Amino acid sequence: MSFCPYGNQIEDVIRPIVDLLGNQANIKPQYIFDKIGDLDNHCKNNSGDPNQCSDYVKNGYFKDESECQTTIANNLKNCLDTNSYIKTEDGSYYSALHGRSEANQNIREICAWNQTEDKIKWWDFVDNVNKNCTYQNADTCWEEQAKQTGFDTNKITDCFNKDAIALIEKELEQTGKYNVSGSPTLLINGINFPPESAYTQDGKGSIKIDKKVIKQEEYRTPNTIKEAICAAFKKAPKECKEILENIDQSASATGGC
Repeated sequence: MSFCPYGNQIEDVIRPIVDLLGNQANIKPQYIFDKIGDLDNHCKNNSGDPNQCSDYVKNGYFKDESECQTTIANNLKNCLDTNSYIKTEDGSYYSALHGRSEANQNIREICAWNQTEDKIKWWDFVDNVNKNCTYQNADTCWEEQAKQTGFDTNKITDCFNKDAIALIEKELEQTGKYNVSGSPTLLINGINFPPESAYTQDGKGSIKIDKKVIKQEEYRTPNTIKEAICAAFKKAPKECKEILENIDQSASATGGC
């Protein structure tokens, strides 16, 4: 997701690997969308049940039933706002977690990816968007970021207008194939990395890559992900011997994915 804070963090982690390996590894972004057939049922099922407000209050979700009823009513109203979705002629709706502007930006980033052989230029564009835009202002902010990195914004807009639905469907096919619902999810040759079994509740899990034992706290660092990618080669390139420094992620990500 283009504005998932954790997704943006992993882009910062992966960027040094991209710079190191270049086109020797096919590192490609995929985007998470939801397709909604029946908007009314979708919103009723996802906005909260007003008949359960007494239980929600008991469990500490709301201070009283009035707040609960008001919140659920607002959730339902916002969910039913069709302007929050990308609509199709057959009555289906496409959404992203952070609203319509995130869905729009997902598509623009896919269009930009498909329009350049120079993937470093794409990474520069996304880095600019992550630093300078938010999902609230992305629909106006993205264009300057694209221009600064050498993209033809007219071509991106044309791609969006003509190909948005087809591009979303391709992403849905991929996320469905690998059962992906959370951002970020990393797959190396179609296999989740790290596997769920590598995590322990006490944070002391570990995995072994070749002869190296990697602690749980190091799973999502540039060098660990580089090691995992390099282990997937039949013959690893010489760049794999380089040790990548960790990225400072001391600032906690906020928001949901």
